[in-house]
Order: sequence, then structure tokens, then C-alpha cells
Amino acid sequence: MSHPKGYTKEDIKRILGSSWPTMPEDHETGNQLRRRKGQEMRAGLRPYPTYPAKKVGPNFDENGKYIYPPGSGFKYQDEKSNKVS
Repeated sequence: MSHPKGYTKEDIKRILGSSWPTMPEDHETGNQLRRRKGQEMRAGLRPYPTYPAKKVGPNFDENGKYIYPPGSGFKYQDEKSNKVS
């Protein structure tokens, strides 16, 4: 039942029984899917995805820059005065 380097694939199938997954012939793994899509984009068969260049939402201004909340900045003088000498 055991193999010098552990269980063989057939041993594992026999142990698992009906819980051994059966994949369809045309099953594509996630890595194969990403690779195929990337090759198609480079070949010009599929368009590259587009993303909005600037951030939108309540925390960003019209130029896409983040607006920090009031009082959230670092103040050097306050930090310097709190030091223990």
C-alpha cells in the first residue's frame, strides 16, 4: 500500500473513494486562466482592463488627493514637549 516516498496517486484514490474529485476534460485552473488571458491581451485579442485614474469618494478632493481629517497630523513641537529627558 505504501510507496518508498509515501502514497502513490492510486493509493490516495483508493483511500478517498468517492470523495476523489473528478474534473471535466476542459477544466482550467486559475493559473492557466490568468496566463491565457494575459497572452490574449498581449496578442491584441482581448482589451486591457481600464481603471479610473483618480480616486473618488468623500475623502478625496476634485484632483483625487486624499483629504486628511482635522487634527490627524503629526506635530513635531507637541511630540518634542512630551519627551522625558
